[in-house]
Amino acid sequence: MSGLPVTMSGRFHCLNCSRVSVRLLFVGQLAALDIWTRGPSAYLAQPRTAGALLASCALLSIALNLRYSKYVWPRAIVALVLGILVVSVLGYYRYYHAPLDVQSAIAARHAWSDVRPMLLRAAPEFAIAALLVAALEFTLLSGAVPFSIATPLLTISLLVGLGLAGSLRAGTAEFRTAHTIWVLLRTHDVQVSSERSNLPQVQTIERGVPNILLFITESVRASDACPKPGCVSSPELDRLLPDRVTLQQARSLSSYTAIALSALLTGQTQLQSRSDLAKVPDIFDWVHAVRVGTEGYEMRYWSSQLAGVLERGALSSIADEVVTAETLLGHPLADIEDAVAVVLDRRVAEHCERNLVQSNRAQFLVVHVSGTHAPYAFDSDRAPFKPWRRQVTWSGLAELHNAYLNAILEQDRSLGRCLSAFLKATLPRPWIVIYTSDHGEAFGEHSAIHHGQNLFDEQIHVPLMIAQGGGALGAEQMSALYANATAQVTHLDLLPTLLDLWGLRQHFALQHWVGKLPGRSLLARLGPLGNLPITNCTELFPCPINTWGVLGDGRKLIAQSWDGNWRCLKVLNGEQELGLADCADLVKEACKMFPRLPNGNVSRDCGN
Repeated sequence: MSGLPVTMSGRFHCLNCSRVSVRLLFVGQLAALDIWTRGPSAYLAQPRTAGALLASCALLSIALNLRYSKYVWPRAIVALVLGILVVSVLGYYRYYHAPLDVQSAIAARHAWSDVRPMLLRAAPEFAIAALLVAALEFTLLSGAVPFSIATPLLTISLLVGLGLAGSLRAGTAEFRTAHTIWVLLRTHDVQVSSERSNLPQVQTIERGVPNILLFITESVRASDACPKPGCVSSPELDRLLPDRVTLQQARSLSSYTAIALSALLTGQTQLQSRSDLAKVPDIFDWVHAVRVGTEGYEMRYWSSQLAGVLERGALSSIADEVVTAETLLGHPLADIEDAVAVVLDRRVAEHCERNLVQSNRAQFLVVHVSGTHAPYAFDSDRAPFKPWRRQVTWSGLAELHNAYLNAILEQDRSLGRCLSAFLKATLPRPWIVIYTSDHGEAFGEHSAIHHGQNLFDEQIHVPLMIAQGGGALGAEQMSALYANATAQVTHLDLLPTLLDLWGLRQHFALQHWVGKLPGRSLLARLGPLGNLPITNCTELFPCPINTWGVLGDGRKLIAQSWDGNWRCLKVLNGEQELGLADCADLVKEACKMFPRLPNGNVSRDCGN
């Protein structure tokens, strides 16, 4: 009998320990989640942000103290909110390896056409996971013993913690969510400019200006394009352009379409303000300014992409025809997945075949196709790369890559139809065909899938091919083009190349604009690349994760939000990390271009 009280006391003690553990688990969960997603180094670098952890624990302690209600639904609501919050943070971290915050939400709103289909595909799994976590939260909330600390004292701890952290944005997930909602309600997405630059109309000094076809595709990386004959993913490109010249070291300035396309079309780096970029003439403005004899080019933009992708309105005011995904389908689209689902590139090809006819005027045609953008457009009965899957899983990346290759092959058929129509309509007059992609695509490299997460080569090393016929290029220009095949080039070099084709790069009336172009003509022997800013974050396009750097001769400097300093990489013949001393000149330039590292700190190599 004497042992009974000891046994009962032991059981009570164990039960009490269990309840204390449940209590600590509940109140500390979001703080622990934040430490895991941000990493301990974030708190070591900025110790004040540890106040956010105190605030989080105090807030959940208050919720625990108030859990005793005669109604169940308050606990259910708290549990559901926590379930949604925890799953959102974990899901975002799994994809981006960064904490979810207001920057992510603003970027998602800006790129909603890309984000919406991803969210819809993930919605069933998200709902199940959120409900399961909510059920666990409800169990913890119902079973944990409240703290003996008075609610007023916990409220003071909450306010002190937030005061130390400095702002809601520096807080843990629940405070960042509240801050995000507040910011989104108070701000609106910036509208694209409806203005166009007013270049003077100038007479080309070239007699036989070529007809030009510029193919822009989506998400095709250089390693999966068709650099030379024999590539199985692009047989039509092989057949119709066997003598094309491939610029093997071509790179985009971003792994997001909006920034990459803006750089390609304007020929400008993208660190300028949105208003300044709106004043810069783009390729369409330049084509509109070119006079061939008494007339200008016939200019058309045919695309399976959404109309808003150009980030600049009023193209129809200077182009002979503008066709977008909305035009082809006959109704507005919510996102790019709608265009991909119906393999809309085929309708672009049909439009080419119906409307490309011989003309007395020179023709400039931009064909912008999107079927190689996720989720990858192709018919299952015409998919030779097997096994394939469109669902994103870390264990199925090889199958996802096969789906991507099937989409490249499907798109090649459409490009072949359009290219055949173009050649038929322009021969025997001189012609130029340029093929490139906005950016690349990742399949697990550097812990990323798809694009937009970083600036490693799988996401910015792009195909760039040029073909010519009918004497469009002289012997000296062809010699220079072949010599440049292995040189480092970027999308910024396309506009100067076009100006050379028209004989306008030295025109005195255009030097105000030409002098500001950082690119070089691919039709002349190339000098050094120079130092160019590369970034996924600009005023034009708010990105979810800070990542930027500098592209230089043979090397690249990059940093992401979790990097403590710049990283130096060799970029020719495969990326390879070097010591930061090997990029000393790039670091010097980066200190001028970017006042702070993506993590918000000043690089220790930038001095005071």
